[in-house]
Amino acid sequence: MATTDVDEAHARIAELFCSHELAPLTRQSSVDMKLRSLHRGDVGIEFLDYGADVRIEPEGLQDFHLVQIPLAGHASMKVGASTVESGPRMATVPPLHRPFSMSWDGGSPHLIVYVRRSAVERVAGQLYGHGTVDLGYGMDLSGAAGRAFLRSVVELHDDMISQPRTTAPAFVQGLLADSMVSRLLMAMELPGDETRDAESESRLVREFRELLDRHAFEELTVPDIAECLGVSVRTLQTALRAETGATPSELLRSIRLDRAREMLLEASPREQSVTAIAELCGFTHQGRFSALYVKAFGELPSESLRR
Repeated sequence: MATTDVDEAHARIAELFCSHELAPLTRQSSVDMKLRSLHRGDVGIEFLDYGADVRIEPEGLQDFHLVQIPLAGHASMKVGASTVESGPRMATVPPLHRPFSMSWDGGSPHLIVYVRRSAVERVAGQLYGHGTVDLGYGMDLSGAAGRAFLRSVVELHDDMISQPRTTAPAFVQGLLADSMVSRLLMAMELPGDETRDAESESRLVREFRELLDRHAFEELTVPDIAECLGVSVRTLQTALRAETGATPSELLRSIRLDRAREMLLEASPREQSVTAIAELCGFTHQGRFSALYVKAFGELPSESLRR
């Protein structure tokens, strides 16, 4: 949609998001709005450019969250006594059930990520063991977590605009959406939770690592692991992908490789062989084990054994 009519722009945004006041801050009292909106299930990705300096005063969000990212220029959001200055490296995250106001400069087209509150609570429950979240008002996009969130938005967007014959299957669509929501949560500093820092891991991921430490050398499959943790395979995959960027199988292999290295460095070449240690650590194909070992540690297993 494109329009220069303030009333038409106001009506369309109110229909898409919520009731609000829209006031151009230029003497012409006009806008040059451009809007592109994509929605799928519980998530959406919008491009919105008012083409003018504007002030926006929503009545308050109810059942959805927004992450608002200026692609250029500057914008600000005020919530009570708090003000968040936003630009390409800092996004604003409007509150639910609280009034707020925003000022967007004319040269600040926004990428807006929309997520239903129910989806955020569901994914938060998978990550943290509870679905009650109180997001802060800003998201730092310059750090690793912020960049990971942006990558997940791009992945989801690319699938949403693909032709029907190249669109991912429904299962993958859900995984892309859940991964994006997971990364959104991981990129936020949740207020009131002083014990959780940016590097901490969720309860589910910690329990996954502990289970692997205890049973890494047994005949484990990913469904077996998910069942032991009391979650679905998809939930486990989403949590691990959001926090570590790896799959359950990749983490299991990494732990087995670390243990194999420990055993090789401690063993005597006269008493142990690379093949025996590899098999003890769950690797049945010697060539595959050697290739993975070299990639992980930069030397052959036999070289570690001779140390």
